[in-house]
Amino acid sequence: MIHCCIVFYDMMEKIVFCQKGVSSMDERLRTLQAEVEEEQALRRKRNSLEVEYRSLCSYERELAVLCQKGQEDVARMEQGSVRNLFTKVTGKYGEALAQEQAEAAETETKYQKVQREIAQMEDTLRQLDKRIGELSSSQVRYDAYILQRAEELEGAGTDSGMKDLQARIRTLEEQERTLLEKRNRLADVRWEVRNVLGILEDAAGYGRWDAGRGSLLSSFLKQERVQKAKEAMIGLQEAVKRAKDVEDKQLSAAQDHLQEARRQRGWDIFLDNILIDWSVQDEIEMALARLHHFSGALEEKERVILGELQRNRAEQEILQKQWKDSVAQL
Repeated sequence: MIHCCIVFYDMMEKIVFCQKGVSSMDERLRTLQAEVEEEQALRRKRNSLEVEYRSLCSYERELAVLCQKGQEDVARMEQGSVRNLFTKVTGKYGEALAQEQAEAAETETKYQKVQREIAQMEDTLRQLDKRIGELSSSQVRYDAYILQRAEELEGAGTDSGMKDLQARIRTLEEQERTLLEKRNRLADVRWEVRNVLGILEDAAGYGRWDAGRGSLLSSFLKQERVQKAKEAMIGLQEAVKRAKDVEDKQLSAAQDHLQEARRQRGWDIFLDNILIDWSVQDEIEMALARLHHFSGALEEKERVILGELQRNRAEQEILQKQWKDSVAQL
């Protein structure tokens, strides 16, 4: 009988201890959640107030200019001028001066009011910054506590869903890395395209000059740029190969146009005439059009990749939040 009482007492003591532990844990969790929510709310409030503050400061500067102008207008009225002489002769000087003084006083009143509002806002912003500083990293503390709780649950044999979350996050992170690699390779291609386009734009400029006021020099400079563009195309084609999934038909067509423009080099420089100038210029313009089309396709492809990256990161955030909320309820 005594033994049974001792066992029962030990069991009750453990239950009470566990309840105290859970209660303490729940209290800590509620405190951390409240701090996270407060910090987020204060940051939103501060951002909104910052916009209002900047707008009010801009209005203050406008009023300062108007105050200065009003004071100068009153001073001119009091000192006398041709206009003042006319108002005095017509008997309206006193009325005009009173009106200027009233307008200046009204502007000054508005200016002082805005200054007081700005001072109040600055005080509120300082208070917000102080409290946000006190709550700084509340999300980090909350996340660390949730992780600690999940590990304790796992250690006690309760599935917190952490392993499943980690597996799903790893899959998404791998997808993210793949997308980032694609984006980086695409950025290399876009840089090479801009390089070739810049050289070809120069060639087209010299071509227009050559067709209008043709000379040996303009023909030589035009052909020299076409040759540089051909050489730059090699780097572009290598970048396209590294990107793997970039369509290069437009590049092949642009390369053909450059080859044709270069083929006419001798005729263009030494037997310079308007027909040859037009023919070479047409090839350059066609190459430019092909490359601009190619560049547009790259931009669209990059937009698609960026959209996929945003969705991937959003999904990671949603999964993590759902898991944290789930652990908080266990």
